[in-house]
Amino acid sequence: MPRSLFARPGALRDFVALQHSGSKRDLVVIGRDKTILADIPGEEENVGKPFDHDRGDEIRHVLDDGQPRAFVEDSADVVDPINLIAVPIEDAPGKVVGVVLFEYTPLLHAAQNRTNAMIWLVGLSTAAAMLIAALSALLLLSRFGAGLSGLNRGIEALARGDAGARIGGASRDEFGQLAKGFDGMASDLETSRRQLVDQKAYIEDIVRTVAEGIIVIDAEGRIVSANPAAADIAGRHNSKIKGQDWRSVLEMRANSGDRLAPGATPVELALATGRRHQAEIRLVKPDGSQLPVVASCNPLNRAGGGVVLTLSDISELRSAERAVNDRAEELAVLNQELRETSQATNRLVKLGELLQACVTFQEAFSVVGSAMPDFFDGLSGTVHLTSASRNLVEETAHWGEIRSSVGQFAPEDCWALRRGQQHVAGPGMLTPRCNHVTENGGRGYVCMPLAAQGETLGIVHLCEPNAADTPDWLAARQQVLRGVVDTLALALANLRLRETLRQQSIRDPNTGLYNRRYLEETSGRELRRMERSGQPMAMIMLDVDHFKQFNDTFGHEAGDLVLKQVASTLLDHARESDVVSRYGGEEFALMLPATSLADAAERAEALRKAIRQLHLTHRGRTLGTVTASFGVSAFPELGASWVEIVNAADRSLYQAKADGRDRVVAGLGKADPDWDSSKADKRTGQA
Repeated sequence: MPRSLFARPGALRDFVALQHSGSKRDLVVIGRDKTILADIPGEEENVGKPFDHDRGDEIRHVLDDGQPRAFVEDSADVVDPINLIAVPIEDAPGKVVGVVLFEYTPLLHAAQNRTNAMIWLVGLSTAAAMLIAALSALLLLSRFGAGLSGLNRGIEALARGDAGARIGGASRDEFGQLAKGFDGMASDLETSRRQLVDQKAYIEDIVRTVAEGIIVIDAEGRIVSANPAAADIAGRHNSKIKGQDWRSVLEMRANSGDRLAPGATPVELALATGRRHQAEIRLVKPDGSQLPVVASCNPLNRAGGGVVLTLSDISELRSAERAVNDRAEELAVLNQELRETSQATNRLVKLGELLQACVTFQEAFSVVGSAMPDFFDGLSGTVHLTSASRNLVEETAHWGEIRSSVGQFAPEDCWALRRGQQHVAGPGMLTPRCNHVTENGGRGYVCMPLAAQGETLGIVHLCEPNAADTPDWLAARQQVLRGVVDTLALALANLRLRETLRQQSIRDPNTGLYNRRYLEETSGRELRRMERSGQPMAMIMLDVDHFKQFNDTFGHEAGDLVLKQVASTLLDHARESDVVSRYGGEEFALMLPATSLADAAERAEALRKAIRQLHLTHRGRTLGTVTASFGVSAFPELGASWVEIVNAADRSLYQAKADGRDRVVAGLGKADPDWDSSKADKRTGQA
């Protein structure tokens, strides 16, 4: 790569000398330390010296920001000022390595000389033009004298009113053209006069037929003229208006109907100030009625003064305005109702979303209790749900300060549940009060059935303590109440449906016990919990002995009865924390948290005795003695995982069957790696 001129001092000096010989101007190259690197021939002794002839340190500024600057060299050895411009030298974009100084004093001198020459040329041209203009003016004045006298005569005659005055003359010079133009102007003036007469008649015809009343009043306050519309607005005949004082014809009052203060009418103000005045007033007619009008009074620009009064009947406009205002008020009310409806709809949507996200009825009723005050401000209320047996209605949520309904009541105590529709009662109403309402007095209430998917789930009960003072308390909330009830009913129906489906998925339909899938899901979770807390967990598996004989001898209905009674016995002896399930066929399983192997064996023995004491009959036939075999295992003695615990209990159950049935076998050691749980399934055929 070629090196920079800054790295080759000889080449840099040759470059400066070449530029100087071509432009005949001084050229100096300065480095970043303001040291002269190259100068023109004859000034080589300056090379290596610092350049300090820039009084404002312009070169340093150029080196810092890379912007060219002009300055005057400040040097004691220079007689005349030298104009220099400093230009940055960049080795790379944004990297300034030095500055080049160019002299441009000769350029300034050349420009000044050209400007001075131009000024002299313009001055000489101006003087010549003024001389020519003066000579032309003298020649024209000599010709104007003769033509001006004839033109003046014609103008004076026209000024005296002689519309037929003409100058005549047939000269072809400028004065002949002026005379011809003057004659044409006089003809136009005569034509305009005739047009003005016609226009006056036309305007008078418009004034007579216009709908606005127009009255001309002189400076003394007398009516000079009035058009028919003004007479009709004033309620007087035109012949009884002209020449009268305007106050005796026009009684003006304020827009409110009150009398105006002296000097406050638009006519008086216009006559006194000489300016236009306009106001909306009421004009009193002879029959005493008041007509709303806009009175506009404009002063006349003539020697005698006076004003022109314009009266505009605005009675129809005011009627239209009242109708518009009434409509605007109705729209404002509708807009407010729409805004409130929109807000209520948004709250309903949010309530629906929250209710749909609930997984239990307790969560749903908690949401209802906190959300209802936003919908029914100032009202107290409760939500009552019908029990599964359909014979009891129970309170599930409450809000507000007043409890106007009992917590539990029969469905027939509520008229809304009886009739299947909204029931309202209160002061001044003939409808009977529900039996579940605790106090009559001046309170009003409404019961709204919660119905969805063809089923009545309960009611929403609202109470207004001041119903006697606000008889329309329900009308303003009726739409919101309907939306809340529909949303709540649908959410509760969905919750009930989800709960039903969930129970169906985890419950055995014949015995009502949990099924095997629920047992496995729950037991795995409980096992981890027991492991964290350092507590034991036991597993009991039992199988009804000789169950196939019950089916073969007494039928499947009798077999189902045996299973149900065994399941009922297991539930009667189970704790709240225990999980009792039907494991499959005639086999049952119990998961016992926080229970040791020994305790589980004792409980299994108690269950065995309780089942043996069952005395069952079916269709009048005694089913005989029911017995069961039990296998017991526990964590951590017989396994660390749920599979190991189940296999241990299964082996114990298998051993109880093999030992003669109707017994409890507990803790048959650790699981056999070769144990196959399918072996236990074979005992179903042997049972």
